[in-house]
Amino acid sequence: MVKNNPYSAMPNSLQIGAMIQAYAPWVYFHPEGQYFPSTVLWFFQNGVELHQPGRIPRPVINDGDNLPNNGGADDAFLDLPSDQPNKERVKKGFLSNAVAYIHVKSALGGTCTDLAIWLYYRFNGGGKFQLGPFTIDLGMIGEHVSDWEHITLRVDNFHGNLRGVYLSQHAKGQWLTPRKFELMGGTRPVVYASLHGHAHYSTPTSHTHLARNLDPKDIQMLYDEFYKMNSSRKSPIVNGGNFIGFGVRDDTAKSNNVMDIASTYNVIYVDYKPFGIEPWVSYTGRWGPKITYAFTNEVMKIANKLPDKVKQLFIKVLQKIPAELLGEEGPQGPKMKESWSGDERVK
Repeated sequence: MVKNNPYSAMPNSLQIGAMIQAYAPWVYFHPEGQYFPSTVLWFFQNGVELHQPGRIPRPVINDGDNLPNNGGADDAFLDLPSDQPNKERVKKGFLSNAVAYIHVKSALGGTCTDLAIWLYYRFNGGGKFQLGPFTIDLGMIGEHVSDWEHITLRVDNFHGNLRGVYLSQHAKGQWLTPRKFELMGGTRPVVYASLHGHAHYSTPTSHTHLARNLDPKDIQMLYDEFYKMNSSRKSPIVNGGNFIGFGVRDDTAKSNNVMDIASTYNVIYVDYKPFGIEPWVSYTGRWGPKITYAFTNEVMKIANKLPDKVKQLFIKVLQKIPAELLGEEGPQGPKMKESWSGDERVK
C-alpha cells in the first residue's frame, strides 16, 4: 500500500490463469431458454450486417476490422442477417462454441483483482411482468438484438481468496459473498442466467425487479380477481398462485444447458499490461438496432385481456418501470460500459 506503483501487487499471466481455474463460475441456462451465448466471431461469420448512415449495409470483416472505433453510440449498429431463416437461426446463438470474454483490472487500490466475465448473446427475448399473483407475458416488449451480460469475480491479491461476486441484472446488479452461492469443487460459484433476459442470480427461482409496495386494498383486489379468473377458466395469459411480487420478472432454473467458464474463456484485456486488443472490443457503435413499435399499443393489447381493475393497475405500475429495463435498443459493447473503467452499478 505504500509503494508508488498501484499495480505492484497485481497478478501476472500465470496467476490470472490460476484465479480463473479456481473461481470461474458455472452458468446454468433456463430449461425453456431459446437464446444462448455465442462467440463474437460466430456472429460475424453468420451474416451480421454493419449499418451506418448514408451507406449500404455490409458484412463485418474478420474480427471487426471495419467496425468504427472513434464515433458515438448512434453512429453505427449491427443487425441480424436480413433473410428470415438465417435471422431466426442466428438469434438462438451457439452455446457449444460460446466463449466468456474476460477483462482483468485492479480494484480497491490494487489490493484486489477484478475478473469481469462477459457473455455475448445474439438476442434478448421478451419479458414477463409480475403483478401480485398475476404473471403477465409482455410479448415483444423487452426484445432487442444483442445482449452483453457479465459476472465479476473480486479476488484478494494478498491472500488469493475470492472476496465477492458481482451479478449483472439488466442495467444494474449486486455484489454477493461466496457463501451466498452453491460452490462447485468448494470454490467455483454456480450462477443462473434468467430466461430470455440473461440476468444473473445465485439461486434457481423467480425474481422481480423494482418490487414496489402496493396498497393492501390493491393486493386484495388482485387476489380476488385472480381467483375469479381461475375458477371461471378465463385466464389463458396469467398464472402465479402463491408467487407475490411487483415488477419485471426473471425466472432461473438448472438445465442441461450449462457453460463451464473455466474451460472456455478468452482474456481480452489486462489494464496494467501491454495487451493486443481485438478490433471488435473497441467498436463504439451499438450491437443491435433500435426496435421501433408503438409501445402504448403493445401494452394495451396485453392489458385488454385483463379484468378492468387489474388492467388499470397494470398500466399504472408498468409506467413506473425505467425504460432501460424494457428497452428495445441494442447495447454497446463491454469497453463502452461504465464498469470497464469504473465501479459496477449496483441496485
